[in-house]
Amino acid sequence: MLPWPTATGGRARREMPQTCRILRGQRAPAMWTHFVEALRQQFENQVFAGGVALGLVGVLAASLRHVPGLLWSQLQRALVVTATLDSRNDLFPAFVGWLNDQHFGQNSRWFTVVKSAPEVAESEGADGAEDAPPALQYSPAPGFHLFIYRGRLMWLRRELVVNLQVVETFHLSALFAPRRLLEELLEGALRHAEAKRAHRLSLYTVDRWGEDWRLADSKVRRSLDSVVLDEGVAARLRDDIHGFFARREWYAQMGIPWRRGYLLYGPPGTGKTSVAYALAGELRLKLCTLSLTNPKLNDHSMAELLQRTPPRSLILIEDVDAFFVAREKQDARIEVSFSGLLNALDGVAAQEGRIVVLTTNHHERLDAALIRPGRVDLAVELGHATAEQLRGLFLRFFPTAEGVIDPLLADYPAQALSPAQIQQALIAADSPQAAQAALRGLWAPG
Repeated sequence: MLPWPTATGGRARREMPQTCRILRGQRAPAMWTHFVEALRQQFENQVFAGGVALGLVGVLAASLRHVPGLLWSQLQRALVVTATLDSRNDLFPAFVGWLNDQHFGQNSRWFTVVKSAPEVAESEGADGAEDAPPALQYSPAPGFHLFIYRGRLMWLRRELVVNLQVVETFHLSALFAPRRLLEELLEGALRHAEAKRAHRLSLYTVDRWGEDWRLADSKVRRSLDSVVLDEGVAARLRDDIHGFFARREWYAQMGIPWRRGYLLYGPPGTGKTSVAYALAGELRLKLCTLSLTNPKLNDHSMAELLQRTPPRSLILIEDVDAFFVAREKQDARIEVSFSGLLNALDGVAAQEGRIVVLTTNHHERLDAALIRPGRVDLAVELGHATAEQLRGLFLRFFPTAEGVIDPLLADYPAQALSPAQIQQALIAADSPQAAQAALRGLWAPG
């Protein structure tokens, strides 16, 4: 092969790429023309053309199939207002109670039946031979129900889903109604529930998953005066809690967490639990009972629970000495650590505006960190009954027995009996004389 001429070598090298580009440019239109011609020939085949047309129609239909649903959904929202709530919501039982008390709820021809929880205990029949029939609650069954409310057409769809947990859901809808109508209905259901519980103590416990509080029961409210305490104890507790709730702004101004802790300590049977119940009842607080032996509780869930207690709550943790001694767990079921308990009670994220009451039979066993000021603001000892407490308990059962109680008090050894022992003897006695004999037998057996 002959070499390129030296004189023209540079020019030749510059012209070579340009020549290649021209050749490629000539081939590209030819390839495109060939492709278009092949495609034209394919479209002349009716089978191929029909297949392409059907494919395009399918793509278009798939793209537009959601349009009617979207349009219908928007039309529904314009004409129908809907509220949804389920059984994981605290409002749910209030709405069920309201629904059951409405005319359309009571007269539904498709209904479900559940047995009501007894208020105190199942009572015997009139003849004492057999139990009285249980109270039943009737409620519209799961399904679709139409009704009229305030002159408007409304409907209710009740659903029940059973999976890892049972969840019941209500979808409440109204036609041509403003959203405010449903808001007022639900607010009315809540007021209806509160009115029914106006004279009752709401008792909350931890749910079965250890994740939230549930309304477990309601009990008749009792006043603090219903618990016979040593002189001045009831007034001291009552005044302290009233003062706590009245000084919220003062706490904020001083930069002090708005929380209050109480420790009730003393021997068994001295009324510690009764005092906590009576405080919650008299001050119209919700009572939340918490047991650290719940295997679902751990440091995280414990903190979460105490951050989400219902407003104006009294949290009762009984027999706290039975859980930890010298910071060591006393029960294999306890998953909460001692430091986790302390952080839950008054950590940075601990909820404000709530009261914690700890009870113990053994004050001396409690770690100092648990009962230091700030976690326990007021410690009250409840001991065995004094003579005045014995008088108060005796006259509560036998109001006209002044003549019987005086000789008994003269012989009563100071704080010989617990209030629980005295009350048990008085319950069993059918006369003041029998009560006197029973009590004497307790402190001087034989």
